Amino acid sequence: MRRLLLAGLLAVLPALPALAEGVRVAAPAGYCIVREPGTGPGLVLMGRCAGVTDRPPAVLTATVGTPGSGIDVARRGQDLAAYFQSAAGRKALSASGRAGSVQVLEALGRGKAFLIRIRDRSRGAPPESWRAVLTLNGRMVTLTASGTGKAPLGRENGKRLMVSFVDAMEAANRNR
Repeated sequence: MRRLLLAGLLAVLPALPALAEGVRVAAPAGYCIVREPGTGPGLVLMGRCAGVTDRPPAVLTATVGTPGSGIDVARRGQDLAAYFQSAAGRKALSASGRAGSVQVLEALGRGKAFLIRIRDRSRGAPPESWRAVLTLNGRMVTLTASGTGKAPLGRENGKRLMVSFVDAMEAANRNR
């Protein structure tokens, strides 16, 4: 049922950028915005566009922080790696809020973004997902990419998708 609802929403929504808390949110090629932010926190939900079959099925999110929440991610890579390996960082990454459920599999800097691949054993969480942290327009932006229950992303597809997502976000926010 949930899958049918998501597919129906994707069929009627265009692949246009959304504005979330002062940051343009753009999906990578082949993915469309499912839910734009309301009046609350800047959270945008995306999925594979209807009729697209050459991209892996995935759920993407973008969360945008408050003005001034951004940091120099490129210079703080080691700090971010240490934080996400800590109990507090793993708790922040966990779908259940339990640090013990998360294992950081990979953490790497890529330009002005910091990418993290995790395994989350929380109930209902995808087994593996990618996260990215970057600053756009002075705000901290967190991106996620995860496969579906029947179609996990895998390391290479997940990394490729996250890199494309970061690139789309950076391009959408140039000269803003």
